[in-house]
Amino acid sequence: MAKYKVVITDREYETIDNEKRVFEESGLDIELYDYQYKDKEHILEVAKDADAIIVQYAKMPRDLIEELDKCKIIARYATGFDGLDLEAATDNGIYICNVNDYCREEVATHTLALLMEMTRRVSKYDDWTHDGNWYAMPGKQHSLRNQVIGVISFGRIARAFIDRIKPLCDNIWVYDAYADPEAMRSYGVEPKSFEEIVEHADYISMHCPLTEDTRHMFNKDVFKKMKNTAVIINVARGPVVSQDDLVWALENKEIGGAALDVLEQEPPAKDNPLFGFDNVIVTPHTAWYSVESQAILQSTPAEEVVRVLKGEVPLNVVNKDILKK
Repeated sequence: MAKYKVVITDREYETIDNEKRVFEESGLDIELYDYQYKDKEHILEVAKDADAIIVQYAKMPRDLIEELDKCKIIARYATGFDGLDLEAATDNGIYICNVNDYCREEVATHTLALLMEMTRRVSKYDDWTHDGNWYAMPGKQHSLRNQVIGVISFGRIARAFIDRIKPLCDNIWVYDAYADPEAMRSYGVEPKSFEEIVEHADYISMHCPLTEDTRHMFNKDVFKKMKNTAVIINVARGPVVSQDDLVWALENKEIGGAALDVLEQEPPAKDNPLFGFDNVIVTPHTAWYSVESQAILQSTPAEEVVRVLKGEVPLNVVNKDILKK
């Protein structure tokens, strides 16, 4: 029986019991190597001759991919695939796979929680009463019913979030350059241009992938066009929002606030200026998390590796051009 080498370059999980279980149950002779390497030099030292690689945060640019001697698949612990050179992988006959469908409910619920906090300011009121106060804090709050909620993307997580806010809000606008407007209308939302959402929405929730088109989608020019009371919610990818421009917008009161589960640089420095605003919420990239979603997140890349090593086509192929070869 052939022996296969599988390398995990990096991970943030306490154990790899899920991965080990999948490999043990596969019937294949797999040697699993577990590291915490994110740089090219160390990755090549341990994975140059690997049959399969599993990554979390490590980048896989062309110059690294082209030095892999035997690799058949690079599987990532994530839905996103930024930092992985899809064209280079295809050129070298390597599948790139993600975890396509997990944490939908978790992220949608977390987004709703951020929206509710920015709408009702529950934690601020809790701080207020713990400081010995009782009567309401000063400030304006509006009923969510008549507010306009803009949603960037009409993917699975975006739709799960929309399902949660339909009972709360009558005005849900959606921008997705690739979605069918009639499908949006039949779902009970209004298809709008990006510009319309930017100029008129009271809350804007981001659920788009990170691409060259969406990187810094929210920048100084966009913030200038938004209502000065509008709030952005980002549970997508940190670089969708330019942090420098967001700080500028908050300092100049161009927008009303931000609720962020992802940042442009993670982990952030302790003196990150976003922590100095009382109208900003930051959670530590935890929207995806539940015990159940983590199990899926860790098992799926291992399952994809097993499929490829058995000569099968993986289920979550990102570089789809490889299927034509």
